[in-house]
Amino acid sequence: MSAPHIPNSFRYSIDLLNQFSLAAIENARELIEEAELLFEHRHFSRAYFISVVAIEEIGKSFLAFEALGRNLGDSAVTAKLRNSFESHSAKINSAFQASIISHGDLRNELEGIVNLIITLKHGREPSMYTDINYSALTVNCPKEMVREVAAKDCIQLAKHCYFKTREHQQKEIPSSRTSNQDAFFGMKSNKVNSLFDNADFWWFYISNMEAGDSDISNSIANYQRDFLNKGKIFKEE
Repeated sequence: MSAPHIPNSFRYSIDLLNQFSLAAIENARELIEEAELLFEHRHFSRAYFISVVAIEEIGKSFLAFEALGRNLGDSAVTAKLRNSFESHSAKINSAFQASIISHGDLRNELEGIVNLIITLKHGREPSMYTDINYSALTVNCPKEMVREVAAKDCIQLAKHCYFKTREHQQKEIPSSRTSNQDAFFGMKSNKVNSLFDNADFWWFYISNMEAGDSDISNSIANYQRDFLNKGKIFKEE
């Protein structure tokens, strides 16, 4: 199925994102119910897969909700949102954001979530599609890849993400983002990686943190303007 043509002039509106967020979270609720039915009939691999899809829908809802505070007229913001809505990884990451935000002990919450996120990303495809193990010369079938306990845990995890995200959306108002934060959000990943691989940038960021500004988007904007674009470096050897 080919991707739909989207005109260059397209921009998300607040109304469209609101509708999208609500539809995605409602679809997630229905998917969780369907996963539970599959589990009851011992279709564990399908229950697992549907639960992961529900988690992705929850992440999509969170992304759309949080985008309400961004500059929706910015073409880079539009492109990043589109890519995020289509990225399995970005949606799974975002499904846990409400839980992370609401947790008092951020370190412990992150430690508990990181392994879950990695497991979900690796388990999504094997739970639905047959594959060949080229090392062992065997065929992997979904029903052999997902245990009952894994399916049960994944359903519970989807429920957790659903309730935390729903609670966040009902209680919170999307934060208004600065122009620097939107610029950072819209940056292409290769540009971000190049900047983050630059030790001089990190010296600049540390200096800003010591001065009381820990917003990395401000450091990125200022470093690009005052140093990178002028061929200069912040910390002389």
